[in-house]
Amino acid sequence: MSQVDSRSARPALGGMAIISMALLVFALMASPAMAAPSWVKKAKKLFENDEYTDVIELVEAHRKDNLAAMFLAFSHLQEFIFNGTRYDKEKFKNYKLYLEAKLTADDIDDLLYFVNLDDKPEVVREARRLSSSTFKNIKQIEDVPKLVKFLKASDEESRRLALSSIKRIIELKRKYVAKGGTLREKDVKVMGSPRLITPLLEQIEEKEARRTLVMLEEPVLKYIGKYMGPRYIDVEESINKAMAKRVSKYPDSNWYSAVGKVR
Repeated sequence: MSQVDSRSARPALGGMAIISMALLVFALMASPAMAAPSWVKKAKKLFENDEYTDVIELVEAHRKDNLAAMFLAFSHLQEFIFNGTRYDKEKFKNYKLYLEAKLTADDIDDLLYFVNLDDKPEVVREARRLSSSTFKNIKQIEDVPKLVKFLKASDEESRRLALSSIKRIIELKRKYVAKGGTLREKDVKVMGSPRLITPLLEQIEEKEARRTLVMLEEPVLKYIGKYMGPRYIDVEESINKAMAKRVSKYPDSNWYSAVGKVR
């Protein structure tokens, strides 16, 4: 009996272990380590209070972090603006060049923090320039899902740049199929996802969104019927025409493969 009792107790112990693991994961997710580092909060407060030399001193130890490099660049810019110091001007230029080469889609949220600092016009202007170059440098299909959230950004220029970048990336994929190619599995996964298609359908009044939807082609038809209005009808007709044109050139094709390869 003792053996039977021992065996029957094991599932309960396993269940307790699972519960303990879940609680541990939740605790870790709720811990400060998952939040913004303390130096970021301090740097923002100092920067907003125009304490630029203190910002530089604080973030210097984190300068390999792209956000720290932004704080260094814009703090030196402000020091130059207020004091006319050539040293700060050169430091700003050097950090700007560094950021232009390093920034990715993952850094856009941090750039927008500086874009929204309306009482620092020079910072806003330079942050916008960096934001523009960063959007234009995004070329990977893996970055498209990261851009989708900016379609609803409060900043109009960010919305425009995000939509333009998505269109540019999708256009290259559509041209590849038009030349006889087959898209990769990761291309198919992103381009056929409602997480991309639905936000674009919600931006139907934008010409770039309509063009992108047509280039996404057949997967859009699964979702477009839920929407009403002449723009949606036009896009649906354009997609059907694009599909007919593709099939006339490549009879065995599907939307992602000119030869009909199945992913």
